[in-house]
Amino acid sequence: MNGLAVYLFGSPRVVLGEKTTAHFKTDKVLALLAYLAVERQRPYRREALACLFWPDQPETQARTNLRRALSNLRQTIGDQTAIPPYLHITRQTLQFNQDSAAQIDVVTFAKDIAAGDVAHLAQAAALYDGRFLEGFSIPGSVAFEEWVILKREQYQRQVTLACHQLASHHESRQQYEQALPYAWRQVELEPWQDAGQRQLMRLLAATGERNTAVTHFDAFRQMLAAELDIAPEPKTVQLAEQIRAGPAASISVVSQPAPPDFSQNTPLETAVPTPFVARENELNQLHTHLQQAAQGQGQVIFVTGEAGSGKTALSHEFARTAQAARPDLIVTGGSCHAHTGQGDPYLPFRTALNTLTGEIEPRWQAGQLTPAQAQRLWQLRPHAVTALQTHGPALPGAFVNPAILPAAPSAAAIPQADLFQQVSRVLQAISQHGPLLILLDDLQWADAGSLNLLFHLGREIAHHPILILGAYRPNEAITRQGERHPLQPIILELQRQFGQKAINLDQAAERPFVDAWLDTEPNRLDDTFRATLTRQTRGQPLFTIELLRGMQERGDLVRDAAGWWTTGPAISWEILPARVEAVIAERIGRLSPENQALLAAASVQGESFTAELAARVSRIAPHQAIRQLSGDLTRSHRLIRAQGSEFVGDQRLSRYRFRHSLFQTYLYQQLDEVERQCLHETTGQVLEAWYEAADLEKTAVASQLARHFTEAGSAAPAIPYWQMAGERARKLSANEEAVSHFRQALALLRTLPETPQRDQQEINLQLALGSALLALQGYAATAVKQVYDRALNLCQECGSDPQQITALFWLSSFYAVKGDLPTALAVAEQMQAIIRQTEVDSLYVVMAHVLTGLPLFFMGQLRRALACFEAAIAAYEPEIHRPLAYRVGQEPGISAHIWAGHVLLHLGQPEPARQHLATALSLAEGLDHPHTAVFTHLLAGCTPNIFYAQNCDTAVSHAQTALKLAIKGHFLYLQTLCQFYLANSRALQKGSRTALVEAAAQMSQCLTIEKQIGAQLGLSSRFIVLAGFYGRIHQPQPALDLLAEATDIIQKNEEHYFEPELYRLKGELLEQTGATEEAEACFQQAQAIARQQEAGFWYTN
Repeated sequence: MNGLAVYLFGSPRVVLGEKTTAHFKTDKVLALLAYLAVERQRPYRREALACLFWPDQPETQARTNLRRALSNLRQTIGDQTAIPPYLHITRQTLQFNQDSAAQIDVVTFAKDIAAGDVAHLAQAAALYDGRFLEGFSIPGSVAFEEWVILKREQYQRQVTLACHQLASHHESRQQYEQALPYAWRQVELEPWQDAGQRQLMRLLAATGERNTAVTHFDAFRQMLAAELDIAPEPKTVQLAEQIRAGPAASISVVSQPAPPDFSQNTPLETAVPTPFVARENELNQLHTHLQQAAQGQGQVIFVTGEAGSGKTALSHEFARTAQAARPDLIVTGGSCHAHTGQGDPYLPFRTALNTLTGEIEPRWQAGQLTPAQAQRLWQLRPHAVTALQTHGPALPGAFVNPAILPAAPSAAAIPQADLFQQVSRVLQAISQHGPLLILLDDLQWADAGSLNLLFHLGREIAHHPILILGAYRPNEAITRQGERHPLQPIILELQRQFGQKAINLDQAAERPFVDAWLDTEPNRLDDTFRATLTRQTRGQPLFTIELLRGMQERGDLVRDAAGWWTTGPAISWEILPARVEAVIAERIGRLSPENQALLAAASVQGESFTAELAARVSRIAPHQAIRQLSGDLTRSHRLIRAQGSEFVGDQRLSRYRFRHSLFQTYLYQQLDEVERQCLHETTGQVLEAWYEAADLEKTAVASQLARHFTEAGSAAPAIPYWQMAGERARKLSANEEAVSHFRQALALLRTLPETPQRDQQEINLQLALGSALLALQGYAATAVKQVYDRALNLCQECGSDPQQITALFWLSSFYAVKGDLPTALAVAEQMQAIIRQTEVDSLYVVMAHVLTGLPLFFMGQLRRALACFEAAIAAYEPEIHRPLAYRVGQEPGISAHIWAGHVLLHLGQPEPARQHLATALSLAEGLDHPHTAVFTHLLAGCTPNIFYAQNCDTAVSHAQTALKLAIKGHFLYLQTLCQFYLANSRALQKGSRTALVEAAAQMSQCLTIEKQIGAQLGLSSRFIVLAGFYGRIHQPQPALDLLAEATDIIQKNEEHYFEPELYRLKGELLEQTGATEEAEACFQQAQAIARQQEAGFWYTN
């Protein structure tokens, strides 16, 4: 073998020529080679690599270490003499040279996986000679270790999937002996997957090894029971029973579907493609951006223009020509909806991801994908599914069809930050198989969640081969509901980030388009005609095209004997409509009454519509409606286009779309108010009946049903659908949409007569709205208080005790976080009165006791607080209450253990306190609830180990975990607390004066942020802790100033729980200044307050 060969599967080896290289000075040199070789697609800045491998070193020393490692690496692999060299090296960056002659097993493996055919998959399986960098690690480099783990899991998933595909390929051809080795290897790699085990059992049975198959199943069942405490899936058990009972021939073998023949099958719509003219400059700009993105400079680019300016045509032509030039290009995308877009979270991205992971044929059949694009997506599909498995486990059900993956996703809400990160990682993984082009149309109608996701992706794709092309109408993206349109700041920030202005089609020259369009067909139209046409249309593509088509159909333009277009004898410019609405009116007017009625019914659904639904509303047979739609309306009049079909139960839904939104707008506006209401109501009733007949959840169409019944003036059926749409949005962490939906429902509810049923309905909506507002604005927001105040008043009027406790719970939390502890206690005591007088679920008992004990603890009434927390723990049923954390907003039983632990620490009882805190940490460990996890790591793991146990290493560990989770969940208040206590514990851990000074500055900044947020709970204690730092560095006066501020907070909020420490510390500081008498008085005051509170920690230590 000549040249460099790098083997990273199994134990890493580097071979130069025929000799195994073993001259790296340190493992970090080999790690640097592995990292650059695997991440070869882009250059890495030297400071980033230095931080990656030497994170604990000062930057100067880390960069020196990197230079030494690079020198040894180059010398060892012969980089100086290699032609071309193995490394691209500049003063700022390092990159592995992709054009070098080096052979890297993981690179070859990735190419084989990307190719996807049987021969290449077999080569990939053969290359996988063990886990990635097996047995290799770099102590002290956490980020590198995390990267290794991610890559290791990625490669193992890919080879497992490859083995499954190879086994399936041979199995479907009855080549069982060839399939068997791949099946065995699959279960060795992933022994817990039932699907792989079933495939192996089938193959063993098919090759006459029935006893081996049965024995293997028994071993599999025992392994699951011993290691996971679960049983095999029912299908696996059924297969085993079949094998036991009958001969191998009775075991069914599932064949893999053959790919569709995209080159020969004809799409539903076979109309001649529309000519593309006069956009060469804009097309060239887009190709330049794609070239940059393909080189690892991911970008977000916008195309703007009013309706009919050619944005969609430009995007599709760009995708078509780019695919022809780059066969490895991956094209996907989605459109927003004018009527349901703002209420249908993440619609364009859901469409894009579903296309990438399998929904290809419907879009190709509808003519939305070229054969080349469809073929490319079909080849990519296994890799897209693998990316989804590896990087997007929460996306099935939320973003993509849940049938894509065998395991159903959890019904629990996923934080929006997690969803966004998973979408980003899936797209990044897919882009490793070729440049990725994502087309997003009609962004002016996008929901807030989609726009936030777009902004997130803009920051994540900068170093990946991904180009996002967004199109929007600028005049409709200025304001929304009287406020600044949410798209505007995102556009400005992304343009600032990428340094690119939008491609504005409204600024394109007018006459060139007119000339280019006219000249797509032979004509004898002179300059006078062209100039007049330009004046009438201003060169706007839709106006021009529609106007000319109308003239041709009326006979104002005719063909001569040679077939060339020319002006007719009676052309009269003054009768031509000057506005496109008139052009559309003229086109619609040429339709038969039956076609006009059908399209009017369809317009109620929006720009996209369902034929069967329009047919039912129009009271005609579905097959007749499809004949009308796919006949003259598509082929002759070209007003609509087919988009494919799907099923709701047994009901086929044939999808169509107006070719331009102005067609739909015009038709809809022609309906009078009575017609609109009747059509909306009928549409809603039919859609509702279909889903009920199919016994399907109506959640997916809740926003549509809500809109239809709202527009129909039918508030009663609309309200529960708005609530359903809000609940769906909340589970997707699209809280802005959830708030909007709940408020829509409440607005409609006010139009109904006042009844007890209406009041109960409003209680449910107010509590749901409060939950969404809590996630958006935090516990101390005024809007949150207003919502729960209203809910409480209604509960008191209706006598709804459980819901009254929920409202009181959050109101008490509001007052506590705001620092109004007496009011928080008074509200909590109302909860206590309810649970004493009424039989309620134990969950509400726990909530009442926790929120009563909380203000008592901070007010320094320790024994009363402990009694409340112990009562909460006694009523706590973990198996029942823990799954309700998302509904309640936090896990109250864990809170009870945490606060009981803190009270006991104050009382001077460290051992029972440690037991409670350990219980809280244990309970939180198995609970998938980020807010509770942050809260527990911070208050059960970090703060007790700082102040009471003085175990700084443990405190730092918990604070780091809590901060990471708080940042990920966008919990601003908790994030600030985590930063405060992390700086605190790190400084105490290091112990140097420099560390204390730096930490004091960081902690001061955190306190400033906390006051800006408006949160006050426990604030006095943090001023006291910061004062202690100034005391440690012998700066008594700033420390005393901080204690004075803490004293003001204590007196204002009655927050006495840390008051003994205030006077104890004040005494120490006064001693530093020489005021011994005043110091002694402070010590005595600290002892007196501690004894009054029974806070044994202060008078026994």
